[in-house]
Amino acid sequence: MAGSHSAWILGFTVSLTSGAVIAFSIPIGLAMLNRKYHKYMALGTMCGLLAIPFTSLVMALVLMQSGVLLREDLDTSGPGTRPFDLSVGEVLLNLIPLVVIMVALALALKFFTDFMVKAFLVFGKAIVVVTTISMTANVVEYFTGVFSMVFGSFPLAPFIADAEDQFRALEVVGYIGVMLAGAFPMVYAIRTGLAKPLQAVGDRFGVSESGITGFLAGATNILALYRIVPLMPPRDRVLTIAFSVCAAFAFGDYLAFTANFQPNMIVPMIAGKLVGGVIAVGVAMWLAVPYLKRFADEDDEDPAEDPEQQADLEPNKV
Repeated sequence: MAGSHSAWILGFTVSLTSGAVIAFSIPIGLAMLNRKYHKYMALGTMCGLLAIPFTSLVMALVLMQSGVLLREDLDTSGPGTRPFDLSVGEVLLNLIPLVVIMVALALALKFFTDFMVKAFLVFGKAIVVVTTISMTANVVEYFTGVFSMVFGSFPLAPFIADAEDQFRALEVVGYIGVMLAGAFPMVYAIRTGLAKPLQAVGDRFGVSESGITGFLAGATNILALYRIVPLMPPRDRVLTIAFSVCAAFAFGDYLAFTANFQPNMIVPMIAGKLVGGVIAVGVAMWLAVPYLKRFADEDDEDPAEDPEQQADLEPNKV
């Protein structure tokens, strides 16, 4: 993959979904959501993961058909010079390992649902531990250099720009923050200005008002979705979280990231993430919805809720 620009771009399309889910959505969701909602998050996330191959395939097909030129490196300046030149067969061949993993996940989720939910929660907590340790070590190294002095080197990449690299993690986060300053008001404007049409669509497909809001919020930034998960019925919790695995950040974080590093990929990125999100909803309706009644019954038996979190929630807040 390192020797092929197009194969690298294909890998980039996979990272546009799986990367944020593993490094951000899972640990943040476990921290933000009350424990009683973790099982819904687990089901929704695993169903969403199954749609990742379709997301990458759609992005690749749009790149092939559009013929746009892409930058050769992960750079913030310079014109695009290289087309995406993999054939459909080569794209499918490169996606086979990912498809095999997702098929295994689907079978496990179908036949061992309880075990998979518990395993997911253990995995999520492990990610929280790893990311916390990594971030702490990076901060300590930046301010003291102690790891380099003791061990001779530091294996983690720096997160603050210097003369060698002007675009590292904190700079990218800054760009994303600027984009979200407009993205969240856009979601609010859509939700208020198109409230009746959106509710009509929701009624047609059996989705609540808070569920429709969740789909819109998740496509911008998953933090906004997590805020309103407690307001949703169980079915909508799973569907919106499944949708967000592929579609999250399409109009927020990843729009800013793609605009900076591969601006000609904006349309393929948005198209792929939205199509993948819709497919993820279909997968969730097939695999997860049959188990939701039992989850809802368990919630009735365990009504404990974080009073501060519930008090902060407002039905019309994104």
